[in-house]
Amino acid sequence: MNTYYPIYVQLREQPCVVIGGGKIAEGKVEGLLAAEAQVTVIAPELTHHLRKLAEEKQIAYFARTYQPGDLTGAFMVICATDRADINHQVWQEASANRQLVNVVDDTPRCNFIAASILRKGDLTIAISTSGKAPALAVRLKERLQREIGPEYERFLELAGALREPLAQHVPDFETRKALWYELVDSEILDALARGEEALAREIISQVVGFDFEPA
Repeated sequence: MNTYYPIYVQLREQPCVVIGGGKIAEGKVEGLLAAEAQVTVIAPELTHHLRKLAEEKQIAYFARTYQPGDLTGAFMVICATDRADINHQVWQEASANRQLVNVVDDTPRCNFIAASILRKGDLTIAISTSGKAPALAVRLKERLQREIGPEYERFLELAGALREPLAQHVPDFETRKALWYELVDSEILDALARGEEALAREIISQVVGFDFEPA
């Protein structure tokens, strides 16, 4: 049984290489660009969208098949081809380089797997089935997408504005921790779901014990 350690990786300005230029590769590139990675794509052909990204210089592009040495300097490698020989070579090179590598739909040739991601502003939920049933992860994501509304995104915006003044007013960590739980367990999310912003700010002020006015 493969056991994975779930983490969120900071990819901003990190060099990432994607081998392959089809629709699957396109989805992987979009995810990497959303994380502000520096993306290089190596493939004989590209989808229309990937070609547009290359023309706009959002990605670097080499119009050829993978060659040994192409992974030098990469932080993360994703291989999305339908050629078993290339997939194997990419896995071998990335493993030798001790790089993060994912050969799509080939779990034995992955030292990390990509979760199904739900984003609501600063809220990020990653769902994984350890590579056994990605379709289930997608369905769970769709369910959560329906259940988690924009009030969660707004709550995190308010929480971000609250952190510094709360630390100033309440220097004791354990006390602050208890207040955060009290706030999360309050009616604030219901108030935000109803669009009652003033009530939400009032709830925060009551919980933390001082007037809260976000900038």
